[in-house]
Amino acid sequence: MDYKHTKVGGIAVRYVDTGGSKNATLLLHGLGGSIESWVNNIKEMSQFMRVIAIDLPGFGMSDKPKMSYTIKFYQEFVIQFLKSLQISRVSIVGSSLGGHVAAEIAISRPDVVDRLVLISPPGALPSSFKGTPALKKYVRVLDAKTVRQVKQALFAIDNKPVDDDYARLVYQKLSMPGAKDAFLSALKGSAQAPRLTGRLNRIKAPTLLLWGKEDAMIPVKFAEPFVKMKNCRIILIENCGHRPHAERPELFNKTIVDFLAG
Repeated sequence: MDYKHTKVGGIAVRYVDTGGSKNATLLLHGLGGSIESWVNNIKEMSQFMRVIAIDLPGFGMSDKPKMSYTIKFYQEFVIQFLKSLQISRVSIVGSSLGGHVAAEIAISRPDVVDRLVLISPPGALPSSFKGTPALKKYVRVLDAKTVRQVKQALFAIDNKPVDDDYARLVYQKLSMPGAKDAFLSALKGSAQAPRLTGRLNRIKAPTLLLWGKEDAMIPVKFAEPFVKMKNCRIILIENCGHRPHAERPELFNKTIVDFLAG
């Protein structure tokens, strides 16, 4: 991939932009993710649209300043990032944490969001939610001392093995100064953010919700608040966990392209 770098609000970030005059789509990864989370999607989607993917601050190869990584911070940061690229309107695809951020952007800035894709977003979880066993196992990635231990922690995401190269990449990024603090801060920021429930009807953009039926991180039962949304299509994917874009890339890419093409 052709990585680019820029500074937004004094924070250096890494991103990918396939360019072109076609409609733009922004990909926002989940907790602990990076541009590489979309390795099976960017090239395929770019045949039909301009695709932009970013390492959110605190993750990947972007800066990791010591600060509170709240949903509001990410929401405002993404708007600034789009302005820096002179993009006034965009479709957003957000996975997990990225979906939480994307939904808040769609609520606060309906003028910016053309279409919205949410993948297992945590923002509508009840306040009583304290984390699933899978999520707690995943957070143990912060304690990993070897690539093998990283693989064991990542297995909790989808109950599927990850290859050594990807595990090594995650291990290297989590070893960067500030990475672990940012991970925990972003997790806390999402958990403590105002719930989306009760505000989802303020989303004006046509919305697609994707959820793996075998998602152990955020079980599919938590999709219920989105059922009441107007203009929201919901697809539950069989034999799939928390990351349909990684587990079922061919199905994911076709579904996304069809939806974003209208």
